Amino acid sequence: MTIKSQLEEDFLAVLKGLNLPQNGVFFERPRDPKNGDYSTNWALQQEKLNIGEIKHSPDEIAKKIAENFPKKDYLKKVEAVAPGFINFLLTDDFWQQKVREIVLKNENFAKVDTNKNKSARVEFVSANPTGPLHIGNARGGPLGDTLANVLALSGYRVFREYYHNDVGGQVQKFETSLWEKISGKNLDGEYKGKYLEELAEKVGGEKDSKKAVEKSLEILLLENLAVCKKMGISFDKIYKESEYVPKTFKVIKKLEKFSKKEEGALWFAPKDEFLKDRECVLVKSNGELTYFANDIAYHAEKFEENPDLVIDVLGSNHHGHEKRMRAALATLGFDVSNFFVILYQFVRVKRGNDILKMSKRAGTFITAQEVLGEVGTDVFRFFLLMYDPNTHMDFDLDLAKERSEKNPVYYVQYAHARISSILKKADSRQLTASGNLTGYNRLTISYELDLIKQLTRLPELIEEIARDFQVQRIAFYATSLADSFHRFYENCKVLTDDKELSRARLQLVLATGIVLKSTLGILGVSAPEKM
Repeated sequence: MTIKSQLEEDFLAVLKGLNLPQNGVFFERPRDPKNGDYSTNWALQQEKLNIGEIKHSPDEIAKKIAENFPKKDYLKKVEAVAPGFINFLLTDDFWQQKVREIVLKNENFAKVDTNKNKSARVEFVSANPTGPLHIGNARGGPLGDTLANVLALSGYRVFREYYHNDVGGQVQKFETSLWEKISGKNLDGEYKGKYLEELAEKVGGEKDSKKAVEKSLEILLLENLAVCKKMGISFDKIYKESEYVPKTFKVIKKLEKFSKKEEGALWFAPKDEFLKDRECVLVKSNGELTYFANDIAYHAEKFEENPDLVIDVLGSNHHGHEKRMRAALATLGFDVSNFFVILYQFVRVKRGNDILKMSKRAGTFITAQEVLGEVGTDVFRFFLLMYDPNTHMDFDLDLAKERSEKNPVYYVQYAHARISSILKKADSRQLTASGNLTGYNRLTISYELDLIKQLTRLPELIEEIARDFQVQRIAFYATSLADSFHRFYENCKVLTDDKELSRARLQLVLATGIVLKSTLGILGVSAPEKM
């Protein structure tokens, strides 16, 4: 159980004892240490409540809760602060013992059991099938993969999946462009670029355009999966849209009474007003199935397996996807309360002051492979994970390749390398960090305690992100932890003539290395011992 969960449990017990509502309890770590180690504004959020027959203000309620909070070994002080905050200060001994816990649990420290025995399905990347994976679509790779890592640490059994859209209008346009290259005829193909010429050479022996396209799409799929592998990403299963066509017709039959015929096409048309747009066509006027129809069949198969959580990580051009899919699945009788869509904005690549343009059809797009080749997997993933997915971002190639503390990846990895160096130096002086787990009461100064408090944030973050999916907070935490460690190192000499103090600080250094390595691992970034 995390510290925050323990506080919430104890807080709920007090509310129950006072006959107060036991909902909406939330704790946070205040930025200002004067406000304690944890704080809640629960009382402030309540309207005047009765305790007995008397109505009390939020300030009075906060004071009543603080007065009735039981004495706990981990608590030094519980204080009510106007106009309704309750602050909690934990004992130094409690924090000091957390170092021992981290060292003993090692890589398991970040694990929590909040979602034990639950299952989650995460679909991500699912790139456009008609060309190489570009940097914009690639943003969903580290995002989905890191989220899957977090969910697994929170207890979920996670299933990673990739959906390959190998049929539909875009494939037909691709066929025209590819055949133009193979045949040498001017067919006004929309797709351009050198990759088309390379594909035409590889499949040029095919006399049938559809077979040529089928082979080309398979080549591109394997290439894109290879790029994903370079990003440190693997999938449990690859699903192909073409495989769902038979099942789609069965699903459409179930949706018939919620559909309408218009302009020769079949539309999904429940009563919801927000669904009145062209994306709700199930069958085109020419009899072809739409992407939406096949996607319903694909998602219906997911929900038939009754997972506890279903997440789609998609580009922002799928902004209407969640409402449409949620409505279709609900119509089919599925509980969609556990269905979520995470949208990410596309990425611009910057070199110096120049923005490098992306345009697949113009043949000037920046591929994920090109950026990976310049900056490497660690920087590639970390940079794409630093920002809220809802914000546009510029990928600064010059900064990404800089080996200084200006580069956040270098800064965080350098902290881990420094830790490794300290521990090796300690071994040479026969001061082992893990041999004698005592002396934590010597860790009393602010730099030491601040670092310990940072270390204990990781399991709490895992719990929180497993609920809100804001994985960029892990990257922010990594830099904050590196900050705390560097401040500690610059102000606290680790190897001193005082052997007990040295051992205590070495154990703190070891604990920091464990947590930092775990954090980087969640992000899919390496933790080097030398730099």
